[in-house]
Amino acid sequence: HLEQKPFFIDRLMVIAARDWPDLEGNTANLGDLLGEAFVGLSAGHPLQEHITRQAARLGGHLHFRIRVPGLDNVCRLVAQGAGIAIVPESAARRSARSLRSLRLTDDWATRQLNLCARRFDELTPQAKLLAAALV
Repeated sequence: HLEQKPFFIDRLMVIAARDWPDLEGNTANLGDLLGEAFVGLSAGHPLQEHITRQAARLGGHLHFRIRVPGLDNVCRLVAQGAGIAIVPESAARRSARSLRSLRLTDDWATRQLNLCARRFDELTPQAKLLAAALV
């Protein structure tokens, strides 16, 4: 059993090159994107696996043009027109000058991230300071 404290709300965004065709408006849902070419994170990356599972739940799959390690690499390739991607809002903001982003409207695209510990009251003093700073 783990204790949990809310840490961060992680919203996923669709990113594309500024001139990428077929993406209109400010929002999108995964079902409408399944025919697009994707730039993805490396196989086995937890975020990418989560997105892939969501596509499978819709009866589809993602068509990866390329998979790379790291969100910075994903954003760089998307900006160069290699495809679209689904990334955390923080990554989309860092690359906002070279990309356009759309909010992903699927319910699963907003995730509550939690800080977990067996017992917060039994953490070392340093770990307690870190936990307090994070939450």
